[in-house]
Amino acid sequence: MDVPPETHMNLLQAPFVRDLETFTSTPAHFRRIGERSSWADANRAGMPVVDSTHSRRTFVKSVAGLSGLALGLGGCAAAPAPVVRGERLAVPYSHGSEAPAIPVPIGATDCHHHIFDPRFPRPNGRTGIWGTVDDYRQLQRRLGLSRSVIASPSSYGFDNRCLVDALDAFGGRCRGVAAVRLEDSDAELDRLHGHGVRGIRLYLIGDVPTPPTRFAAYADRIGRLGWHIQVVAVSDEALVAAEPAFSTLQCTLVIDHFGYVAQPGGIDRPSMKVLRRLLDKGNVYVKLSAPYISSKVGAPTYADVDPVATALVQAAPERMLWGSDWPHPLVTTDPRPDDAAMLDRLAIWAPDPNRRRQILVENPTRLYWAQ
Repeated sequence: MDVPPETHMNLLQAPFVRDLETFTSTPAHFRRIGERSSWADANRAGMPVVDSTHSRRTFVKSVAGLSGLALGLGGCAAAPAPVVRGERLAVPYSHGSEAPAIPVPIGATDCHHHIFDPRFPRPNGRTGIWGTVDDYRQLQRRLGLSRSVIASPSSYGFDNRCLVDALDAFGGRCRGVAAVRLEDSDAELDRLHGHGVRGIRLYLIGDVPTPPTRFAAYADRIGRLGWHIQVVAVSDEALVAAEPAFSTLQCTLVIDHFGYVAQPGGIDRPSMKVLRRLLDKGNVYVKLSAPYISSKVGAPTYADVDPVATALVQAAPERMLWGSDWPHPLVTTDPRPDDAAMLDRLAIWAPDPNRRRQILVENPTRLYWAQ
């Protein structure tokens, strides 16, 4: 069952379907949500709830029918789950305009992107590309995505104002990973949590690196909130060196960008063996994101990353996440990465649609929307 693009956009825009309830409700429960929602308030706020061809009643009826299918709940397991096909659309900092060849399920999540807004200048005079909330909404349309996770970029340092502003703009269909200091107060962490932050991002190498032995202290600070630590290894050697500390970490650990497993021959590198051992512990997720960081083959396929990606999916499909890394701040020359082609690569790494659903919907739901 294909969801028309305009219906998918209405789902994203309607104020009463901004939270996860949209994707998990039974039809009867969703109808109650629709009936008790303030349609007038949405229109007064300038929210484009429906287009001119959809009445309020038609819209509520259509979404109610979709909601019970979205995660195979509500006694509808025998029916095909609805899928969204992206749109042909040119998007800033994304090569090409074709939609992905594969459809994605309702609730599909981009678990790694950034927002750079000129209203929030980078500190210390840093420069770089700008990729705004409105720009990213175009990418969601092109790829057919329903939810997303914003990762605070290193260029903003510990300034989370842009992140919080973007989270408020997207509403409950978006979560964030923030940059925090160990000495930040509980009140500050609580404030970030209220805006949708569900994790912190630490670097093993960079301007403000965190020694692996300090990760446990951060885990203690964020434990009460149920947050996770997202780690940027920056090099596969750094990941190997961090294994002893990560093996005893008590919180959930999310490893960016395939763990920076280097190519060629990534499948046999020590860093890949470390990733497999960490996955075996059960509290580690890996982001299948930014293959261009380690690929030597390069665009458009980044095919040398395929063996690593496939092996990771086979090892722990229940803890794999997919991310675009848009607007690709590490790629400074044209052509930019083709986000639709990179999403299509997931069909090679996870040929089974049910497994892709696990990666795109179920795993993000558990990690980012459980609290």
